[in-house]
Amino acid sequence: MKRTFKIIGICLMLIIVIGVGSIFLSPRPVTWFLKKSFAGGIEVEAAGFSIAKQKTKMTTDIEYSSKYKNSTFDLIKYKDDMKYVPTIFWIHGGAFVAGDKNDVRKYATYIASHGYNVVNINYPLAPSVAYPIPLQQIDQAYRYVKKNADKYGLDMDNIYLAGDSAGAQLTAQFVSIQMNKNYSNTAKIGQSVDANTIRGALLFCGPYDMKEVQTHASSRWMKFVFKRVGWAYYGKYNWEDEKETKESSLLKNVPKHFVSTFITDGNTGSFESQGKRFATILEKRTGVKQVFYHKSEGELGHEYQFQMNTKAAQNTFNELLNFLNGTKVSHFQK
Repeated sequence: MKRTFKIIGICLMLIIVIGVGSIFLSPRPVTWFLKKSFAGGIEVEAAGFSIAKQKTKMTTDIEYSSKYKNSTFDLIKYKDDMKYVPTIFWIHGGAFVAGDKNDVRKYATYIASHGYNVVNINYPLAPSVAYPIPLQQIDQAYRYVKKNADKYGLDMDNIYLAGDSAGAQLTAQFVSIQMNKNYSNTAKIGQSVDANTIRGALLFCGPYDMKEVQTHASSRWMKFVFKRVGWAYYGKYNWEDEKETKESSLLKNVPKHFVSTFITDGNTGSFESQGKRFATILEKRTGVKQVFYHKSEGELGHEYQFQMNTKAAQNTFNELLNFLNGTKVSHFQK
């Protein structure tokens, strides 16, 4: 009996040692934890969500590619009769390793209910795939929607590209590629979008330089986590100074040309300083609407905009609508 307990004890110890060791030998344990932590998102609906939902129609899980998992999108359309309805492509967040389009459905519905069609994109996540596959899948999704625009009744001459958290970084890099020839060759995608059709970029709580995120993390634990997020996304343990990392930094690899931009972030535990710096860079190139809040107005965390039961989120949404209304092309212009 003692021998049996000893064997069981040794086996348990080996499992613990292997488990702890794997955290240092692979990014997968940390990314698994993040996937579980981010599951379900943080959306909180506003009082008028049921009314917004009645003004829209959603078709879920439309496939745009069969090569990778998660290659689907939801289409949320404005139901009322309007001749021209702009199209917004939304790219969800989740630190490149987690998240899902489902986490953005309510916010996308709010937007659509004000006269927009939203293409809410899923894409394959790290570490199952590495950079630049997510960017390539965004390109694939756009190409599919453009090819089938008549089928879905979408205006592709009047589009916006939007994203939250990691999705904001992907959006900003994707737009930069479309606006600047040879901007990011490591992404291995062409200029599939006519720059003249892009009315704006909508950027929420994005990290625009991953090396800085890791280097300036608030604690050793967060440095450890971001190290593994970068490892998962870029596919290399020492990813910080790789060409891919440098090209994906909007703060180092500054785009010469960009589109009108709406940019916001929370003031606590997010990437506010990077958002403000990127906004300052963009102001020298295009029109920018910045929405940031001083801490005296309350602490606002990462992805605060999705909590639509708060005054800050509601104010940001109203500012977003003002930006959209001021940049879209009317039917008179067309």
